[in-house]
Amino acid sequence: MERVKTGIAGLDEMLNGGIPARRHVALYGGPGCGKTSFGFEYIYRGAKDGDAGVYVTLEETADDIVENMKTTFPMFTDVPQLIKSKKLNIVKPDKLELEEVANILEEQITDHDVKRAVIDSATMIRMSFESEMEYRQTLFEFLSLLRNLDCTSITTLEATTAKKAEMTFDIEHFVMDGIINLYNLDREDRRVRALEIFKMRGTDHSRDLVPFKVTPSGIKVYVGEKVF
Repeated sequence: MERVKTGIAGLDEMLNGGIPARRHVALYGGPGCGKTSFGFEYIYRGAKDGDAGVYVTLEETADDIVENMKTTFPMFTDVPQLIKSKKLNIVKPDKLELEEVANILEEQITDHDVKRAVIDSATMIRMSFESEMEYRQTLFEFLSLLRNLDCTSITTLEATTAKKAEMTFDIEHFVMDGIINLYNLDREDRRVRALEIFKMRGTDHSRDLVPFKVTPSGIKVYVGEKVF
């Protein structure tokens, strides 16, 4: 099976080598769980390895993303060069519409041979629909289009809570090829970030709940460790 390595320490091991190519995965979690950091590192690591990627930001500006990631990952010093060479593209659509996002992805794949995509976040698009039924229908159509494109994507989704016990399943849990849940767990006087691979179609994967940290040099997923 062809796989796309995320490049995130520990995560590819949990995925038995990476995300199955041309699959579409959601990062699902509450505020402060690290969704944007995961998505950005996925695009960054691909660009470093020669896979052009596009980061579609639906809330912050492209400049905001770059500045925030400079603070989060100060050791990613070559981001400006990767952007200049078109290996790492950050795009903010003019409209909050899935059709607009689809057009951007098609354009980036055609013009820059993009192999990786991040959409941050689909929750912003969902809020623009007047009815849940309309959103569901459009989401199905959008995913059908994505599956015909030669790229492997990650989409961030905002949960209403960062707590594992309070997290609920939504339509995206059923229609996306994969779901990675991110949590902020309360442990006495501190919070611990943790993740689990909720599902990943077409491959076996770890089902453990494991801690992770966002460090200056990248995210570290501590495979095999317990969450204390």
